[in-house]
Amino acid sequence: MSDERENALDGQLPDGRYDAFILSAESRADAIAVSCAITTGTHRGDVVDLVSTQFATRDPIALIGLPCTLVVRGNEIRIEE
Repeated sequence: MSDERENALDGQLPDGRYDAFILSAESRADAIAVSCAITTGTHRGDVVDLVSTQFATRDPIALIGLPCTLVVRGNEIRIEE
């Protein structure tokens, strides 16, 4: 898996771009587990949990509250800042 790809979602979220913010972040081996709340559209309020290598070198506490965009394609999701 490349650094730009993320783990598959537990539930299927339709392909697209979703405005969100980071609710929580926790260090994992070579990655960070994040929970993101979607802030707009029909999925507003939904929480997406994933493990990302994208933020592996960042302080997880500093990520909390940051806005982001979730990009979903198939069973893969990535985060854009």
